[in-house]
Amino acid sequence: MRLEPLHRHFRARLRKRTPWTIVLIFAVLFTAVQFVVVPAAPQLHHPGALANALLLPFLISFSYGFLSPLPWRWTGDDRSRASFLRGVVQALLFNILLIVVLVSLSWFLVRHNAAKAEIMGTGAGRPVTFLRVLGLQAFLGAPMMTIIGAIISFGETTAEEKEAAEARLEEAQWILLRGQLSPHVLFNSLNGLAELVRQDAEAAEQAILDLSELYRALLRHGDRMKAPLVDERRLVDRYLAVEALRLGTRLRVTWDWDGTLDPVETPPFLLQPLVENALKHGLAPHSEGGELAISLRRQGRGLCLRVANTGRPMALVLGNGVGLRNLEARLQLAYGPAASFHLGSEGPWSVATIHLTTLETRR
Repeated sequence: MRLEPLHRHFRARLRKRTPWTIVLIFAVLFTAVQFVVVPAAPQLHHPGALANALLLPFLISFSYGFLSPLPWRWTGDDRSRASFLRGVVQALLFNILLIVVLVSLSWFLVRHNAAKAEIMGTGAGRPVTFLRVLGLQAFLGAPMMTIIGAIISFGETTAEEKEAAEARLEEAQWILLRGQLSPHVLFNSLNGLAELVRQDAEAAEQAILDLSELYRALLRHGDRMKAPLVDERRLVDRYLAVEALRLGTRLRVTWDWDGTLDPVETPPFLLQPLVENALKHGLAPHSEGGELAISLRRQGRGLCLRVANTGRPMALVLGNGVGLRNLEARLQLAYGPAASFHLGSEGPWSVATIHLTTLETRR
């Protein structure tokens, strides 16, 4: 890593709960052991000794948990981890410098020589020097910090590589699914236009122009991983305008749309396949057409998107064609178990419903 990516990586790690939990647990344990092994008298009777006893365990735990992996990640280029030899050298130098800082802080806090001797366990009769303490801490601490830093950094890079591979796989799946969807919409629209050409050539000409604009909008809309719901509604409005040229008064649309959800970003084409399915399988085959009711409502921390239509009964609709299979696959990729999709009947209505228990996508 270069300096800026390393800085971003460090900030991101500071925001994770698990490393902090481990650091705090070890800090509490170190503090408790320190008060058990070393009598409390020097910590309580000498200025700074108590601060040293409380502060140093946390700083040492923080150094092990957050700082010791950094020299293993520094490469100066785009690689995510240093080579073994370079990592060892960098880690030893970095950790020795870190130990110098920690020992200097402890030496500054514990001013009284007797307290230094008792806390270090050297005995009151033996002199305690800064270099002696530093040498002991560097001899024991630097190799240990180097090993722990290597374990943490190797674990992190393995997890990052796995996550990156999964992300590339999901991206490839998204591309495949988007590639399926746009031609699917075009083919269905062209089939409708073929029918319209025989009925009304002038309307068919206008529909072809509208379809051209619709397909441009489809390509722009589908070229994103996420899009605001307001864009989804605009796309469906355009799609319904094209279909209205073919169906005329047989298509009657009502909207119940919560505008406060317009900025919410979701994977594109959540609503359009449901509307297309309702028109193709429910309304178009019925001689009298029918009603199409579209609603979007907030539900807890998520939302409910619902498309209901009259016309052909639901028993003849459960074909689950390309559009709906595509929709289910994209919901699973984006939300996992937080998304559910249901087709059913409510009296004369055929109903398709998407429930999202959260507005946050997994990626």
